[in-house]
Amino acid sequence: MKTLLSVLNPARRPIDHRYLALGAMLVVLPMLSLPLVGCSAGSRYKPTGNPILDVRNPDLLERDRVLAAEQAWAEVVEGVRVRERTRQAFKNLAWSSATPTELRYTTLDLLMSDTTPEGDADSARMARLILPTEDDRQAVRIILQHAIRAQWDGLLPAIVRSYARVTPGYPDEERMERKAIEALEPGQELEAVVFGVFLDPLKGASNREERSILRVADRTRDDAWGLLARLDPDGSQRVRLLESNLELSTTDLGTQQTLDDLRACWNDFGILPDQAMELTWLRQLRHANDDKRAANNTQWWESARSAVSRLGAEQHDGIELRHLEPIRWASINRPEWMNLSSAQLYEVLKQRLAGRTHIKRKVAKGEPARNERLHEWKQQLNWVDILAILVVDEALQTPDLIEKIFVQRRLDHKDRKTEYGGIIDTPASSSGSETEQYRAILFRPRQRDRVSDERFVASDDMMRFSDRALAHYHFHANERNNEKYAGPSRADYINAQSSGRTSIVLTSIKADELNVDVYQPNGVVVDLGLIYEPGSRD
Repeated sequence: MKTLLSVLNPARRPIDHRYLALGAMLVVLPMLSLPLVGCSAGSRYKPTGNPILDVRNPDLLERDRVLAAEQAWAEVVEGVRVRERTRQAFKNLAWSSATPTELRYTTLDLLMSDTTPEGDADSARMARLILPTEDDRQAVRIILQHAIRAQWDGLLPAIVRSYARVTPGYPDEERMERKAIEALEPGQELEAVVFGVFLDPLKGASNREERSILRVADRTRDDAWGLLARLDPDGSQRVRLLESNLELSTTDLGTQQTLDDLRACWNDFGILPDQAMELTWLRQLRHANDDKRAANNTQWWESARSAVSRLGAEQHDGIELRHLEPIRWASINRPEWMNLSSAQLYEVLKQRLAGRTHIKRKVAKGEPARNERLHEWKQQLNWVDILAILVVDEALQTPDLIEKIFVQRRLDHKDRKTEYGGIIDTPASSSGSETEQYRAILFRPRQRDRVSDERFVASDDMMRFSDRALAHYHFHANERNNEKYAGPSRADYINAQSSGRTSIVLTSIKADELNVDVYQPNGVVVDLGLIYEPGSRD
């Protein structure tokens, strides 16, 4: 070692390259004996030669598992391997989120290529179950390419549900689902095909089990309507389809009820819901399970219909389901607002917000600049939008409601596993009495929905209970000062869009301060300023 050190130290003597080479060998040789951890060059596990064992082995390299899958399927085609057992092994891999991407694509492709009557029918059933929730666009492409080849016309409801899901970066006219619909229904108008799925959501379901999975009929019907709304943004095609099927008779009670609900909503309010969740919302308004709630809903509907019937053309422009409660409430409690133009109503809101302290959410890297002040959205706000914001602000200036909000904020801050949220009711929207107070009704997320202290997941109970609610709300209160998150997140915008609701986010600034932002399904967000815990500023 002394000799080697003297060789490597130039201050002692000139370098002799023979000793330098020897030193390098002494360093490298021990390294060669170490296992290759995380090395991309290979795996210490080798294929066994049994393709089914190999394709299931997560310790093998993905390329070896892909080759094993191809070998196993070749043996099935040759008749030397049991088809059903191989299909089952492949299906387990295709369904699993732990399966490497290319291996999943390979097993899906091989399964869907099965042209035997039994295999073809099984693949079609599998495709019907996968497509409605499949996020991977390449997996969708593989399935639909085989659907076109095999002409699986019973797959249309699943294709429509897949198409109904908004996929950023994939324009509707370029989506593989559109190509599949056009190939399976050549010469047919796209909107008419989707409306056909709306009318017959269980087309292609081959057994009772498939028909009962997760309320598949309601989900398919709602998704078909949501897709129709995207294809027909001005509603003209949907109105035509509804009116052209006035004499339609169907044995499907859910379909007939939904048609009746849509026609009532259009005839009474001039509204056609755009989102699938709005269709569920409309269904709850018209068919509440509880007798008392059903009676209150009927009374509320008539009150809202009367108020809407008195609106002028400008006031009615852009009306949605979420505007009905603000219109109904204001017609009784703020009748002076109902006679104002959009410009005049805007001035009322502007004066209310003047002088308030506003906290703007910090823009994350790569995000566009955020607009949160009222004047920045003036051109995008119509009369019913301004009215809805005014009624929300009216509720959130009420001391009793604010006090309840701050109690809930403290509960949220203590719970480190989820955000909290709920619904705001106006007087009479819940019980028919105009003398009651505004209510902030908290719905704590269920255990399965407690995914993060930075995310609120609305429960099914909350959605069912909010049929007549003014707005949904949630907190950003995981830290006492959440100033940089004062406003809706991208996920919050998506939730508002998919639910069709007026939404509120309440952000903790100080122990006795919350910043209020109200945001709409179309992305408009208006900062209403700070609210303070009652008694804290005395």
